[in-house]
Amino acid sequence: MVVLSAAILTKAKTLVARQFVEMTRLRVEGLLSAFPKLIEIGSKDHTYIETESVRYVYQPIESLYLLLITNKASNILEDLETLRLLAKIVQDCCQITVTEELVVKHAFDIVFAFDEVISFGYRESVTLSQIKTYTEMDSHEERLHQMIEQSKINEAKEVAKRKQLELAKQRALQKQADKANPAGSGISLEDELHMNPSAQHMMDKEPTPWGAPHTAPGANEMDSTAMRAGLPKKGMQIGKKKPAAELLDSLRPTPSAVAASAASTGLEEDNGRGAAPVNPLLEPVTINIEEKIQAQLHAEGGLNDMDIQGQFEATVLDVNKADLAAFKVSPEDKRFKWKVHPNLNKSSHANSILEFRDASRCFRQNTPMPLLKWRLQTKSEELLPMSVSCWMSSTSDGTVATIEFELTKTDLALQDLRFSIPCPPNSHPTVSSADVGEYSTEGNVVAWTVPLVDSNAPTGTMEFSAKTDSSSLLPFQIDATSQTTVCNIEVLECYHMEKKEPIAFALNRMAIYTFTVDQ
Repeated sequence: MVVLSAAILTKAKTLVARQFVEMTRLRVEGLLSAFPKLIEIGSKDHTYIETESVRYVYQPIESLYLLLITNKASNILEDLETLRLLAKIVQDCCQITVTEELVVKHAFDIVFAFDEVISFGYRESVTLSQIKTYTEMDSHEERLHQMIEQSKINEAKEVAKRKQLELAKQRALQKQADKANPAGSGISLEDELHMNPSAQHMMDKEPTPWGAPHTAPGANEMDSTAMRAGLPKKGMQIGKKKPAAELLDSLRPTPSAVAASAASTGLEEDNGRGAAPVNPLLEPVTINIEEKIQAQLHAEGGLNDMDIQGQFEATVLDVNKADLAAFKVSPEDKRFKWKVHPNLNKSSHANSILEFRDASRCFRQNTPMPLLKWRLQTKSEELLPMSVSCWMSSTSDGTVATIEFELTKTDLALQDLRFSIPCPPNSHPTVSSADVGEYSTEGNVVAWTVPLVDSNAPTGTMEFSAKTDSSSLLPFQIDATSQTTVCNIEVLECYHMEKKEPIAFALNRMAIYTFTVDQ
């Protein structure tokens, strides 16, 4: 099989085209422009057209055509299988009914996905779920950045609340000053504070929000002095119009004002050179234990293969307390292959202790550092948290599918269990029953979501029908999360490597499951 090009086009123009082998532009344009003239009017099924040099394999999608151009020696069955996979990709990228506008909008997504299927003219052995994983490019660093940004937003809200309380206290003092003085005496809050030093002292003792910058004494006076020095000495007067040069000279700050402003700026920079603000409400150390479990399941039940990858990641929020944090962990599970960070002490790791081999390579504040990684590739069904069975029967109108799952490990719970079953265009899937969770059929994708699966509700069944054959409903994807990992690594102790003092820590554990169900 050699695929020369793939395209989405109408009878009038080409919307998206991808070339997989070396050809001239004129050659590609000539092949694509010749295709509309060869189409049989009214054809709605998968079909092909052969010319003297190439074969056109195409499929109608709504008012468009998905086209593969191959050489004549290519296997037509493989071409049709590739065409079906590309059709699922187009449907998935557009989400809803495939239209000309949506194809143009998601052109780059479609092209990138096509590249995952065909490389240098040859079909790659990939599934739709794997293509989604490759093209989404999910980043743990991005999620961490979003968490940090959200933390900053929360801190800003806290500062605003404290500022609001401070202003409320100032208004209360103003009311007290108004009551203590006769009406119309003209004594303001500022005058009251001058006459009552205790009130001034009380306001000065108001706590400032943690993390807010502190201004050195005299900095505000220096700023106001610089500002006054740069202002004109007189107010606006009516007189003759001054030349532009003279007017600019009058607005230019004097050398003394520039010096005062520079001194004030330097003082502020010196005050701001400290460490980043630390939230005292959070633990000094945060530990994230995360696993990604990918498995290939059979539609009739059973496991083909499973890949488990996990990591132990530590983030220090307060370097003054935990720059040299060390961890005592449970012994290694011999089923997994382990890797330890090069900066850690290998001999200590043999005793289940994670500590630095060089004190100069300590933690940096708010910078996640993976300390341990582990991996396991297995075909043992004992590690699967659930079993899945698909029952499909053909009817005169298409296929009736029944999907059933059962939690096999009752000591854990699965959150956000989601079945995503892509259906071909114009298959009109309809869900007839689902005993748990919620379902939808938007965009020819049957989505079944169960918020929680545990020992209290360990099973579920859904039945739907679609106007297509059973093979086109596979493969489909199952996603879920759990707070129980397969590798049960525990943190027994966290302490300072040099001071030997215990350090409080927060532990987050997450397992992310991605199952692909195929024949």
